[in-house]
Amino acid sequence: MFRTSFLISVLLLVVCGCTNSQSTDGLLISGKIENVFGNEQVRLLMLTDEGLIVVDSMEIDADGEFAFRLSDPKPDFYRVEIPGRQVLNLILSGEEDEVSLSLSGEGSDKIEISGSFAASQMLKLDSTARKMNDDVQLLNREALEARSSGDVATVQDITDQYYYLVNKHTVNLKSIIESSVPTLAALYGIEYLDFEQEYAFADSVISLYKADFASHPMAGSFIEKSDAMRRLAIGADAPEINLPTPDGSLLALSSLKGKYVLIDFWAAWCRPCRMENPNVVRMYNQYKDKNFEIYGVSLDRTKDAWLKAIEDDGLIWKHVSDLQYFNSEAPRMYQIKAIPATYLIGPDGKIIGKNLRGPSLEAKLKEIFG
Repeated sequence: MFRTSFLISVLLLVVCGCTNSQSTDGLLISGKIENVFGNEQVRLLMLTDEGLIVVDSMEIDADGEFAFRLSDPKPDFYRVEIPGRQVLNLILSGEEDEVSLSLSGEGSDKIEISGSFAASQMLKLDSTARKMNDDVQLLNREALEARSSGDVATVQDITDQYYYLVNKHTVNLKSIIESSVPTLAALYGIEYLDFEQEYAFADSVISLYKADFASHPMAGSFIEKSDAMRRLAIGADAPEINLPTPDGSLLALSSLKGKYVLIDFWAAWCRPCRMENPNVVRMYNQYKDKNFEIYGVSLDRTKDAWLKAIEDDGLIWKHVSDLQYFNSEAPRMYQIKAIPATYLIGPDGKIIGKNLRGPSLEAKLKEIFG
């Protein structure tokens, strides 16, 4: 499936007369499907401002073959869909003459594409991202098992592996993305990156599309997102926070300048936050004597709940809150939509990390402090 949020909620419209597979003009998209069940339909969809629209459909023949023709192909995102069986996203540059597809009819398995550089790059990106996800999930399971058994050495080893693998796969993704410019496959690949951690790279790629693709649904969304995040990008100055502590006095984030500071947005009512707290406590105890501080920003509504959670979880670092839930100025400035959420600030007051939790937080702190 297309992976961006605005594509998940698309409207599915049907339009007629956009293609004609019998014509000899335009781009021919031909395909062959294994495991034909008989009387099955295949559909060609295109991304528009209104969402995904069906531009043509036909019955798959007895040999599993089908063909669509686009009379006026443009750089765009398409989808070939066998309802209930398989979906293939296609990225076309508009310069192709003929694109050939080979599908298994089963999920994402055994897909081959020829005749389109952009579509082939898309497959490389999908494959790299799947491998990255599989590796990370395996390490997360191993880390949970090791931590539950108290095997600290194994946890540390897994943390090192995690950081290495994520970096390795990210480098591979960025290489494929760079080689995909100027096709829309580059934008497709950016969605696989940790946008916040890789903001500088993502923004540099997105900027290349502003002149010619600003009105395109996918490019326009990325341009808007990139512009909004520039203020909170890695390397930007952390916006000031100045909120009450539990004793009622104000504590400004800037007062901690000169230290590495983890801004931790959390709340007593947030179960994932409370589950993460033991790991944060462990990290704080390990690095608190190495110029490391935590600035906890609570999104609680009541002081009693806030203070009880601090005591129950043993959170012995700095805490602030105006008890205004998500309506507080701090989460609005930092574009916090869900918690837990973190920002890591360097001694110079600049953002050096975002959304670090579990193994990723451990790896980043180890990178800094050794």
